[in-house]
Amino acid sequence: MGIFSSINIAASGLSAQRTRLDVISDNIANVDTTRTPEGGPFRRSRVVFRPRVEQPYWRSPFLPETMD
Repeated sequence: MGIFSSINIAASGLSAQRTRLDVISDNIANVDTTRTPEGGPFRRSRVVFRPRVEQPYWRSPFLPETMD
């Protein structure tokens, strides 16, 4: 594994964690919200990390997926 593949893996992990923090901050910001703009109840969002085995070896095997 070369230096650039290590950097790509680290960047992918940082991107995944940024997504997770964005979702957490959205949930915290809407803690007192009772209705969405569409009129439905606010529901928390979650980020689930899952392996991506079809990715080439030099890419991170974990990518974020936001779930409502």
